[in-house]
Amino acid sequence: MRRLIPTLILVIICVGGFWYASSQDFFKEKKDTPPPLAKVTKTDVASYTIKSGDTEIELQQKDGKWTMTKPSAVPLNDYTANGWIDSFNLLSKEATIDAEGKDLAKFGLDKPQQQFTVKLNNGTEQTLSVGNAMLVQGFDYAMFSGSPEVFKLSDSQVKSLALAQMDFMEKSPIKLEYEQVRGVNVEWQGAKYTLTKTDTDKKSYEANWKLGDKEVKGADASPYLDKIQFLSTDQPAKPAGEVKIDAPELRIEVKSADTSGKETTTVYLGKVQQDNVWIAQQDGQWAYSLPVATVQELADKFKEPPEQPEPSPAPSPSPSPAAQPQQ
Repeated sequence: MRRLIPTLILVIICVGGFWYASSQDFFKEKKDTPPPLAKVTKTDVASYTIKSGDTEIELQQKDGKWTMTKPSAVPLNDYTANGWIDSFNLLSKEATIDAEGKDLAKFGLDKPQQQFTVKLNNGTEQTLSVGNAMLVQGFDYAMFSGSPEVFKLSDSQVKSLALAQMDFMEKSPIKLEYEQVRGVNVEWQGAKYTLTKTDTDKKSYEANWKLGDKEVKGADASPYLDKIQFLSTDQPAKPAGEVKIDAPELRIEVKSADTSGKETTTVYLGKVQQDNVWIAQQDGQWAYSLPVATVQELADKFKEPPEQPEPSPAPSPSPSPAAQPQQ
């Protein structure tokens, strides 16, 4: 029996090792990650276009700044504009369908339904063309410029590039730097509301504030600032010069101080047009449309008193000592 012990131990070790290796996929053939179809450097990009049917979007870059030239100019979210190039660089094919691409009509690539083109500063272009959907759900036929090959491309990759105008637009009319805010004044249809930071040398969440004449703690002041910060439109912005904002029904003043303590006041004015309020920064470039109901919610928020902390429960009275039986 003693002679068998080393053998049993060895068998146990081998079984354990095999189980661990199997759990880590050591025995499965590793699939090579397909190389990316494109490799462009953001600073080398002059423009890119997104064509889908009759719709075309074009963004141009100059000195590191993006502008939309088609279908119309809107204020851009730089993160999205730059992120589109990242998505383009991540493109990769799933499998080759037709290496020679002789019958493009068969795949809907003689007249592609969608095309995504990046133009570089040196004049060269790289284009992804997307044709018909494949019978395999979630995939499309596609081609990449410079090659006749028709390949299989996932819908998720196409969707990362097929953005609409509103996907690129900066939708918030007002941006707040909470640590720089010293106070806000809101006037809506004749009613006025104020939120003022009284401890200007403290972080916003540590400072005392005043909502009108009521004391407010930093944590309780944040929801009022959030209501302004999270204002967002679902319609394309217009150049401010196209919107007449005379006798405004809405006025929002944001008082801020930079790191040196220098204070500035930024003013936003809003004009009611039917069910919307067009709001623009005074002397700003863009006007944004917000529903009247959204602006009313902002005013209603400033009417609300800050939430009061729930009182601590009173301690339970100690039970009176049990009466001792008389001896």
